Amino acid sequence: MKIWVRTLALALALILTLTAAPAVAAKKATPTPAPREITTEVVEEVPETIQQLLDLAYNEWRELDGKKLKKSNKYTKWRNNYEWGWCAGFITWCMLEMNIPQTVWTEIEEGEVEGLVHVKEAGVGKLVTGYTKMHRTTMTPQKGFILIYGKKGKNGLWHAGLVYDVEKLPNGKYRLTTLEGNVNSSVWMFVHDYDPNAEKKTKNISLVPEEERISVDANAFSYKYTYNDKDLYVNMFLMPWVPEEMAGENAPVPALTPAP
Repeated sequence: MKIWVRTLALALALILTLTAAPAVAAKKATPTPAPREITTEVVEEVPETIQQLLDLAYNEWRELDGKKLKKSNKYTKWRNNYEWGWCAGFITWCMLEMNIPQTVWTEIEEGEVEGLVHVKEAGVGKLVTGYTKMHRTTMTPQKGFILIYGKKGKNGLWHAGLVYDVEKLPNGKYRLTTLEGNVNSSVWMFVHDYDPNAEKKTKNISLVPEEERISVDANAFSYKYTYNDKDLYVNMFLMPWVPEEMAGENAPVPALTPAP
């Protein structure tokens, strides 16, 4: 009798397992919004606050002049002296200095947001998560956007830099000038070419031809890839402002839960 009961119990358990499996398999993750399509023309007259942001970042670069900083420095104090990578931390520090509205990535509701806004974060992955929730990722660069680098074979969210200037080239490429924190323990400026139509995203950065270089590599400035690393590529751009909404005017303050 005991053997019969045990056999029945095992059979029932097997049936329950098999019937529950399709329900688990059918559960789908929330789809990631596709990168937004924005104007491919370079916007020269950016919002006043964005231009001031770029001026601030530029002045920090000039003032440091390649001076090496400790992991805990003035750009990380807002994040309790964040000691990991501070590339995104430098960008957020600049945003905070300009009083650009900040929000926390965990409190953002899915959907498009209008106006100037930044995700108050020092980690590249969390920064991208917040901007993705706001549908503010794109493959088209503009001044004041945040460039997210990937590294082939390593990580698609490897490093972040602030787009200081953009020039559209006749061949469909863009010449990007970026200001990037946590490079050789300092803030560096880089210039390189980006091809949004590259067949493979991991092949979309190239060196500026030598005959077209108007400056010379110097302390904290280089035409070479960020970190002099050929494995880096442009993964996406994050948009603190959206050109179609705000070009040439002061941006409205979005209705968001402010960051502490």
